[in-house]
Amino acid sequence: MRHKGWLSIVSMLVAATVAAQDKPDFSGRWILETSAGAGPDVARSLTVRQSIVRTNVYGAPIEPFFKDLTVEREFVSEVRTDTYQIGLEGGVVSGIRANRETAPIVNFSQTRFSVRWEGNRLVIDTGSYSGPTREAGPYTEHTEVWQLEPAGLLILSITDRGSDIPSTMKTLTYRKN
Repeated sequence: MRHKGWLSIVSMLVAATVAAQDKPDFSGRWILETSAGAGPDVARSLTVRQSIVRTNVYGAPIEPFFKDLTVEREFVSEVRTDTYQIGLEGGVVSGIRANRETAPIVNFSQTRFSVRWEGNRLVIDTGSYSGPTREAGPYTEHTEVWQLEPAGLLILSITDRGSDIPSTMKTLTYRKN
């Protein structure tokens, strides 16, 4: 009887892990496959942690999902850590109006972010704008698309664009360490 209880617990944990695995798990330490031509703005290695949620706030089981992605990027001269909440989209808008009724907004700025799944690819978008619309003032945008190749390689496609910089796109390949 005791064995049946443990068997059902183990089978529930395996089922929960399999359900969360319909999306890729990027967890692990990754080393840049080729560093030729990689500038100081390219991470030489990544340490990635992806947390899985299996219960709701009351402790009841739910279908597992990846909650967040924490990435420690090791550059030539620094280490930077970022955490992204998967499935979250948001931003901040600020500005000052000289009077409450008619004066135009001055010092307007906004930041936006989005972390979402597109199929089996994780897309991380960030943007900073200094006008009520993207076209109204200086802006910068950064997009990362994360995907696992069947050979076990991590492919990062990174696009940067802005009003004062030319658009650039680079594809980085990392292998698991």
